[in-house]
Parts: sequence; C-alpha cells; structure tokens
Amino acid sequence: MLVFNCTKAAAEFFSVTRKGEVLSCLEAAPHKTIAESVATPVFPLDVEPHEHDGIQWHWVVHCVTVKRKKYLLVMDYVSRYCLTFLATKKGDEIDFLNMFEKMMLSNFMFLANKKGVDSVEADLAIARYHDKFTTCAFHPRGDRSVQGHLNEVAWHLEQQCHKDGMLLMPNQFIEFSAFMGQFPRNAKGRSSHFFANDVFIDTWLQDLDVEDGPVDTTNVVYLSDYRK
Repeated sequence: MLVFNCTKAAAEFFSVTRKGEVLSCLEAAPHKTIAESVATPVFPLDVEPHEHDGIQWHWVVHCVTVKRKKYLLVMDYVSRYCLTFLATKKGDEIDFLNMFEKMMLSNFMFLANKKGVDSVEADLAIARYHDKFTTCAFHPRGDRSVQGHLNEVAWHLEQQCHKDGMLLMPNQFIEFSAFMGQFPRNAKGRSSHFFANDVFIDTWLQDLDVEDGPVDTTNVVYLSDYRK
C-alpha cells in the first residue's frame, strides 16, 4: 500500500470545514516516525498485509504557495525523488491520488527512457505496481531529513517560477523533478551520497521484481477506488 505522510501544510490542504465540521482523509499514524513504520509495517484492519507482499511505499507530502499558486511536493521517503505538480482540489484525496499516480508513472517513464530501460521491462514494472499498490493511507506526520530536502525543492521551485515563469504544464513538472533528482543527497543510515533519479528507477526495476515475468492485471483495482 501507498502511505502518504503529510506535513502540517499538507494536512491543512487535505482538510476542509463543512457546516462547522472538519473533514479530512488523515488518520493517526501507527508510529511516531516513518522510520519505525518502515522497519515494522502496520496495516489498517481492513487491509490484508500479505495480499500484496506486505509492501508499504512511504511518501512525504508538502504544500507550498508560489505567487498565489499552490503546489504539492510529494517526495519518496527512500529515494528522495520529488514529484511536483499544481495542487489539486482542496480536501479531495481522490483528485490528489489521480494526479499523483499520473505524475509518478510519467516521471518513471521519462527517467526510464533516459536511462535506456527496455520498454517491455518498463511496462512490466508498471503492471507490477498496479498489482501491488491498490490501497493507501494518509497520516499527519513528517520527517526532519525529508523536510530538509523538500525545502530545497521548494526553494528551486520558487526561483524557477520567479526567474523563468510559472510551472504549469505536465512536461515542465517532469523536467523539474528530474532536474532536482540530479543533486547528490545524503540521509541518516546511508553510507554515501546518492542521487534520487537513480534510486527511484532502481526502486521500480528491483523492488517491484520485474524479472518474475508478466502479471495478469485484468482484475486490478486502481487507486481511484482506494480504501475509504
């Protein structure tokens, strides 16, 4: 399952008030830190942990405003690859999930093509993604290390918007994300610097087990029907 850990700014974005009642898709996290959840995954009661290999893919969601436009920064906890796109409808997690998945797959295909990944292998990785990630959860939780990298992305985004114009089109966001993924990064527990672009691609091609052969996706439940 996909786990979206939301900073304070993102938590506010995913919350709306209707008739005096605050409505939000966020639910309390099972652990204080993301690292604990990665080490010891805990699944919601209505999710069968072993149905999809007990895999959790953690992301950290942040929201920033540049020249009156809101942008969502969604960073992969492991690779630190950051998807960047215009904010979707406030408080609408389905709208967010649709845009997130569209941008994530587009970014993967863009990077895979640049790296020379075989198209059949790339398609197989995407099929395995759809097979394994059919539900998700939103938690109000951040991470200091990830936040540092998110702040760096936010700074470059602001510079880009002020100097070269606002980012508005999908191809602009993909190119910006790939550009940010070229910077060397470090994180606690890593023995050396790493590059987000490389680790992100490796996540798809290794962790998603593309070498196992084709999978049947005829009964895949997509994130638009995620657990409520």
